[in-house]
Order: sequence, then structure tokens, then C-alpha cells
Amino acid sequence: MKKNTFLVMIVNTMYTFLLISCSIGNKNKEMKTLTITETTIQSSFNAKPDESINIEKVKEHYQKYPERWKAAFKFLIKSDLKSIEPGRIDLNENVFVVISEYETKNQEDAKYESHRKYIDIQYLISGEELIGLTNKIDLNEISPYSESNDITFYDYDGGKMLFASPTNYFIFFPDDKHRPCMKIEEAEKVKKVVVKIRYN
Repeated sequence: MKKNTFLVMIVNTMYTFLLISCSIGNKNKEMKTLTITETTIQSSFNAKPDESINIEKVKEHYQKYPERWKAAFKFLIKSDLKSIEPGRIDLNENVFVVISEYETKNQEDAKYESHRKYIDIQYLISGEELIGLTNKIDLNEISPYSESNDITFYDYDGGKMLFASPTNYFIFFPDDKHRPCMKIEEAEKVKKVVVKIRYN
């Protein structure tokens, strides 16, 4: 009888230990969903942050609004992006997602743009394209700022050219004027997710 009681106690102790271990493991896994250091963004997302990202700005905004960034990366990590249909998905009142499919354009047909209310996380789910980037402040506006669409378009043909593919993602702040959707050699169909994080 005593032996049986002793065995039951051992089994219960081991079971409790396993439950605690699993619980700690899950908490650690959740914590590793997003970590921002002085030099990089670390996450469980299968793509890497592009070198063009201003880590200092990301860190500063993350410190103010960590829940917005966690919601954004949780979506990127946990979603089956390839199977999601194009459209808008609201994650919360400060973060939403736009999934789009389009054909890449000639350079002259792609325009620089910027946003005031939202930060963009842009990631190509499939395909490849070039994205222009500049922080020049005196660009010629093609159309004035649209409050409803949170966008201004510019006429400019300079800036850095960034290569976008499913291996990397980009983060554009309001002063990062960007020119997405440009073809590399031949036009091709791409699928993209843009996570919009409210700036203020």
C-alpha cells in the first residue's frame, strides 16, 4: 500500500514538473515573438529586417506603444499569409493589415508616397520588386495629402533602390518617402502584406 502511494506521489510530482516546464517554455516563446535591441529587430518571423530600417526610430516607437508592435508581429508570425485573400483586416483600433495582389510596374509608373498617421511594415509574401526610399523633404507633390487615404504622392526619380522578396521586410515611418511596386526586369505578379501601425 505504501509503495503504491509513493509511486502515485512520484508520478504526480513529475506531471506537475512537466506542466510547469511547458508553461515556462510557452511564456519564453511568447516573449521571443519580438525583441528590439540597439542594433536589430529579433522575432520569430521567417523574414529578416532590411538594412534600410531605422532601428533607433523603431525602438523609440516600440517603447511608447509596445502593444501595437506586438500585435503586428504576432499577425505576421502566426498567419498563413499565402492563403489569406486580398483585403483589409483590423487587428485592433491602432493596427490594421492590407493584403494586396498586383503586377509590378515600370519605374516611371511608380510614384513616391508617404503617410502621416501610420507606419508601414511591408512584406512580399510572393514575388520580387524594387522599392525606392528617400528622406528628402523638398519633393514636388503630385497631389496634396489625402486625409481619408493617409497618403501624399510625389514626383521624384532618385533615392535608394531596395530589393524586396519573401526573405526581407521593410518599415517606413512618416518621413520615409517610399516608392513600391517597381519591376526588376520583367513585370510579375506579387502578393504583399502591409501592416499599418498608428504613429501617434
